[in-house]
Amino acid sequence: MKQYNNADGLAFTATSSESADAFSNFTSAYMGFRRDTGAMLKALMDKDPDMPMARCAKGYLAKLIGSSNHSARARVISDDMGELLSRTGANEREYAHASALAYWCAGDLDKATRVWERILLDYPLDGLALRLAHFTHFYSGDPRTMRDSMASIIPLWSPDHRDYGFLLGMYAFGLEESGEYQMAEKYGRMAVERNPADAWSVHSVAHVLEMTERTDEGIQWVMGLENSWSSVNNFRFHLYWHRCLYHLERGEFTTVLKLYDEQIVSDIESDFYLDICNASSLLWRLEMFGIDIGRRWESLLDVARRHVNDTDLIFVSLHYLMALIAGGDREAADRMISNIKEWSTLDGTQAQICAESGLTLAHGLRLARAGRFAEAVTTMEPVRYKLDRIGGSRAQRDVFHMILLDAAKSSSDTLHARALFAERLGHKAHSSWSWKGYGEVLTTLGQNEQAQIARAKAAELITRF
Repeated sequence: MKQYNNADGLAFTATSSESADAFSNFTSAYMGFRRDTGAMLKALMDKDPDMPMARCAKGYLAKLIGSSNHSARARVISDDMGELLSRTGANEREYAHASALAYWCAGDLDKATRVWERILLDYPLDGLALRLAHFTHFYSGDPRTMRDSMASIIPLWSPDHRDYGFLLGMYAFGLEESGEYQMAEKYGRMAVERNPADAWSVHSVAHVLEMTERTDEGIQWVMGLENSWSSVNNFRFHLYWHRCLYHLERGEFTTVLKLYDEQIVSDIESDFYLDICNASSLLWRLEMFGIDIGRRWESLLDVARRHVNDTDLIFVSLHYLMALIAGGDREAADRMISNIKEWSTLDGTQAQICAESGLTLAHGLRLARAGRFAEAVTTMEPVRYKLDRIGGSRAQRDVFHMILLDAAKSSSDTLHARALFAERLGHKAHSSWSWKGYGEVLTTLGQNEQAQIARAKAAELITRF
């Protein structure tokens, strides 16, 4: 095998220059969430089975699925990389990627991310390293590093590069998660203007509109671009989830349930981890809004049961657990909590997060669902300022804050509940759910005049739509 450079000057150990070009196309497809990403990699491996970066990328994709079965496959690939690298005369960058995969398989996301960031210092046009670092910063609850990682790279790319728009969208998301909404919106809209099918960038702006409570604009933004972003892989369902959040605050529950049935869980059997996150958090939210969701939890149970023993991403595992708890499979839920407890004693980045907050949240979810509200509050509240660490976005993690408030409202400590709801209204002044809950708490306290104002505010927020 020889070294062939792609158009970005990155060297690949391969049998032909066509393989180097094909890998570039695969990277662009991965960054764009294209449905044919896996097929592109398979075609490349069929043609060039010993190409080190293709083999490493196969391991990466397995890890990105976020389940124990696929992680085991990634580990097999990683274990064989040493011999392959030596036999094919791989280059330094390829050795570094193999090292990152090995760290990831060993559960050390921090070291894997540091390797990708090191690669980017030497090879800033390595789009695969860039996107993977963005992913792991996100699921390590590190928004400022996610933001700054992109800021350090963007000036080194030409605006004429075909993937440049993806960088703008990733930077927009890091800005949004760091609370810099104005700049985030600017970069996100720039990215979408370049490529309306860039689902991650559409989603970055959707987050800004959610966090700045611009509900009408959010619906218009997501729906207006649907013909473009709906062509991508299962990530498209996450954009429908964002649309559902807007409709929830408008009190349009029939629309939410329709989107849930027709989109959110339409491919739930494919077992893509983000689908269960969308579904579980949306159903639990609907119930907190007082909506009868029928038997919809039951359709999530089979998928959730497959992941009782996962030890990949605690954010995702908590959503599988939500489905097991709410769906009534107590035995599976207990086994999963036991697994999370054991996970929290291991080495590794996500294990540490389990110990810090993940296990506590797992217990809190079970207590809240069992109606042991005071215990749920006592359990969950000490970690509410540590929630960033479980990963996911601000919008995604909000369901755990809502569960805490919902439990507080149903507990006997009404004064505490009043404080929590008042605090929430400080940054969600246009949330009908928050005003309604605040009104209920004030009524319990006998503060009828203030309760009437809160209820009127909740009704006004819904009826204005």
